[in-house]
Amino acid sequence: MHKYYVSVTVIHFNTGNRHLEIELHTFPDDVALALEKNYGYRIDWDKPDEQARKFLEAYLHEHFRLKAGSKVLNYKYLGFTFENDQLLLVMESQALPEQVGQLEIFNDWLTEIYRDQQNLVHLLTGRTKQSEILDREHKQTVFKLD
Repeated sequence: MHKYYVSVTVIHFNTGNRHLEIELHTFPDDVALALEKNYGYRIDWDKPDEQARKFLEAYLHEHFRLKAGSKVLNYKYLGFTFENDQLLLVMESQALPEQVGQLEIFNDWLTEIYRDQQNLVHLLTGRTKQSEILDREHKQTVFKLD
């Protein structure tokens, strides 16, 4: 177990294809606990099966959502890998509409599991970086798109 509860989400805005490339860094033991508590599913990180993919996607779509302007922005879960002791979940959004001025991010990742959970979100657009810390009380933010 670790002493702090934090995730880091890095969202890269690809201006060429207007897609968001999303990486969510989190701890695998925390995600395993969330999947077990929410879906009764015990994940085996060494041998993930189709059920693992299904439940990871379901949890992602319930706890991490995007809007471009007033339009819900769908994204696709591409898979996961490990970096050191962290789990890295990878997603890619559909193309953002032209002339959209802002991106709304809802992220209450693991806040139903840990009261002290903090979710750091970074949006990278070209040379600009915007960041916000979200938590149980403050679950969404709006970033400007240049």
